[in-house]
Amino acid sequence: MRAWLALFSAIVCEVAGTLALKFFGASVPLLAAALTGGAVVASYLLLSLAFRGIPVAVAFAVWEALGLVLITVLGVWLLHERVEALQVLALGGLLLGARLLHRGTRLRPVRRRGEAI
Repeated sequence: MRAWLALFSAIVCEVAGTLALKFFGASVPLLAAALTGGAVVASYLLLSLAFRGIPVAVAFAVWEALGLVLITVLGVWLLHERVEALQVLALGGLLLGARLLHRGTRLRPVRRRGEAI
């Protein structure tokens, strides 16, 4: 459960950093760089924690898919960006792919270097 909490927190950090870049990039570039850089670092640190309990392929797929969906939804809502039907279909494909990876991957205990099999 902690791994999933870390993963979802990593997604929130990544989305926040991306939005900071959009909102402050042109007007206050140093603030945008600081907020985005901090959010990206936090996102990767949290993602590394998620890897301890979630297979890498699953965690990365969920991180990417949900991050893209959230950025798209927030772009439509906050920035009044347009989304075409093909883009919605693509986002659905990403979510489906992440779900299929999750269903097809059985979590095995992570072995440490030098540990007996």
